[in-house]
Amino acid sequence: MAISSASVRRLASALAPKAGLLPLLLFLVVFFVGPVVINGMQSFGGGSFGLGAYRRIFFDEYYLAVILHTVILGIAVTIACLVLGYPLGIVIAKAEGLWKSLMIFAVVAPLLVNVVVRSLGWMIILGGEGAINWTLSLFGIAPVELMYTWWGIGIALVHVLLPFMVLSIASVLEGLDPKVEEAAKVLGASRFNVFRLVVLPLSAEGMLTGSILVFTATVGSFVTVMLLGNASTMVMPLLIYQQLTVASDWPFASAMGTTLLILVMLVLWMQSRFARPKWKRS
Repeated sequence: MAISSASVRRLASALAPKAGLLPLLLFLVVFFVGPVVINGMQSFGGGSFGLGAYRRIFFDEYYLAVILHTVILGIAVTIACLVLGYPLGIVIAKAEGLWKSLMIFAVVAPLLVNVVVRSLGWMIILGGEGAINWTLSLFGIAPVELMYTWWGIGIALVHVLLPFMVLSIASVLEGLDPKVEEAAKVLGASRFNVFRLVVLPLSAEGMLTGSILVFTATVGSFVTVMLLGNASTMVMPLLIYQQLTVASDWPFASAMGTTLLILVMLVLWMQSRFARPKWKRS
């Protein structure tokens, strides 16, 4: 059946507004979807019907421990950023004028420094004769071992990832109507109950967004872990790097990368699942 010219014109007019999205779609396909697909195909080249690399990951206690350490590190850093970032987010949300600008600048300042420079700075601070142990020696306290430990890595990661949590929480708190808190106080609620029953639930979206940003950035951290850690503080990004550069085991490195990607996607799915109101959940 022949297509009328009117139908062609209607189709062209319907597709014209979307034509501007083609460059963006092409960019995503070439530089995002393409590498992910190639990495996934590469991961099935390790023998055993293409599943050899994944068998090593999920049936070897060492690699399972590396995955567990990566997840625990991400959770620990996220909790630390949440505990430290929430009060600071409240202060920034309630501040005004110059003080607010100065506090925001102080929060985002770590992001303006190269990750290698930041890590080297923390090596000086956390070292055996660094600033922390030197201060402890002034009070007669025995030095503590922070370099090449999970504690040192966690401190450095919290330092750089805290801004993501603070800004996520502050942006949500700024949008809250002050009249809501005033109404709760008028009805007799104490300041603690106002925070617990009003402010905290309404800021949950900011906390969740900040937690996702911090967690995904932590499990993907590489330079900080490499400079401040050692063989006992192995995480998935560092293991992938070693498999590529030292062992030259591309299928296994690709499988680890795919596993890390799936882990992050699972976390994002959980965010979309639990961020929706209960009445919208299936």
